[in-house]
Amino acid sequence: MTGVQRLAVTGAPNGIDVLRIGGARIYRIADIEGIAWPARALFGSLTEAALQGAAARLPAGSVDPGRAEISLSFNSFLIEMPGMITLVDAGIGNHKERLDRPAWHRRTGNFLEVLTALGFAPERVDIVVNTHLHADHVGWNTVRGPQGWRPTFPRARYLASHIELDHWQAQHAADPTGQTLHGAFADSILPILEAKRYEAVTAPCEIAPGLRLEPAAGHSPGMMTVHLSTPEGDVAILADVLHHPLQLGEPELGSNFCADPAQASATRRRLLRDCAERGAIIAPYHFPRPAFGRLAQNGTGFDFVPLGEAWKIDATAPGAPRKPAAAATGQG
Repeated sequence: MTGVQRLAVTGAPNGIDVLRIGGARIYRIADIEGIAWPARALFGSLTEAALQGAAARLPAGSVDPGRAEISLSFNSFLIEMPGMITLVDAGIGNHKERLDRPAWHRRTGNFLEVLTALGFAPERVDIVVNTHLHADHVGWNTVRGPQGWRPTFPRARYLASHIELDHWQAQHAADPTGQTLHGAFADSILPILEAKRYEAVTAPCEIAPGLRLEPAAGHSPGMMTVHLSTPEGDVAILADVLHHPLQLGEPELGSNFCADPAQASATRRRLLRDCAERGAIIAPYHFPRPAFGRLAQNGTGFDFVPLGEAWKIDATAPGAPRKPAAAATGQG
């Protein structure tokens, strides 16, 4: 049966959510969990009415209208399939110099300890997918060793879009400061290139049976989403197609950090509509808990139905849920 459970894991005070579907398990592992972020620092065109509406509509803690803040997480997703371990996005990382991002600067988090406690030591990971190459998605690509930065996952194939790799290599070559991507190119991307561990892919493509990458450009030039198809239903790991649940009610609302806002908006609408129509479970990178859920069309926007509220919904039934089913054991 498809559903979300919360696991007690050493190093993760709030537990780890795991989605079980069709013989696969997807673990949500937050490098940073539920940090308060100034809403308009992310969404410059956010209106007061939209902020208040989101506060009334979304789960408690998602939006603080009084302080004009939203809650963000930075979620990697580890997909466990028979014979294959795939890590989707690599968080912020430890010991990275991020002077203009205080929450990311010289962190000493326990991401790897949590992975290991779950049974996934770095040596077990087969594939690392960088959906795009922004600093908060590539940090754990590397760890610091005696000789400098080295690949964290010694056996893994690192996959990124050829468009994304070409774009940021050109940006780095033209940047005399060495601070491309807040410094992440130098410490989290270049070491993988120098070790010849990156595979430049062209989406759409299948990377394992039932696991494919799809193009989702806009937020960055070559961003990709990750889609798992199983007999019990589909899961769409949406990267930065959207950054916060409030965008579901305002799909035209883009972030201040989108390379091509018009393209990002079109990509977001296309994917949200597709996921709603197919009844796919979505898993966005920055959603605070609950991060697994389905979509239901609501006027010009969408409602988010967390899996903890939809435990009894048949994952093979495309389309709605339009109303949450009675909650059973699972994600709260």
